[in-house]
Amino acid sequence: MTNLSEELHRCQPFASVNQEAVLSLVRTGDQLDNYLARFFRRHDLTFSQYNLLRILDMEDRPLTCSEIGERLVQVVPAVTSLVDRLLKRELVTRKRSETDRRAVYVAITKEGRKLVTPVIEHLRELEREVMSELKRKEQKELIRLLERVRVGMNKAVERRTSESLSSSGL
Repeated sequence: MTNLSEELHRCQPFASVNQEAVLSLVRTGDQLDNYLARFFRRHDLTFSQYNLLRILDMEDRPLTCSEIGERLVQVVPAVTSLVDRLLKRELVTRKRSETDRRAVYVAITKEGRKLVTPVIEHLRELEREVMSELKRKEQKELIRLLERVRVGMNKAVERRTSESLSSSGL
């Protein structure tokens, strides 16, 4: 097992533990993203497409694009275009609300379920493999620590956004 400095062939030590931790998160996230992209490509999907289909499959009811967007693991700027791609493949349907013409509901089709259902167990196996070096207690600790990182990151984004707005006179 190599540490991040060795993995990146660094000629100098990290400037700080903060830097090493952030770069380690970025490196791990990038590797996991690439691994998942290859996995889903073998199933003729992207992670976002699978995520959207799985949300609809689990909810077992039509959802609006904004409801889907709130539930997606990765932020997708244009849920509508993601839905459009799945519509072309007949994996979802889209229907305008009869009572509120602004609301559009998306539902998974039988074809969508047939595609997503077998992927679920393969994904569970991949998750077990990725986490195989950590005991259950360590996985729980990792989850807790990552939640704290997201809290810190969200606070930093809010602070920088408010600083940017106040310095621009808004």
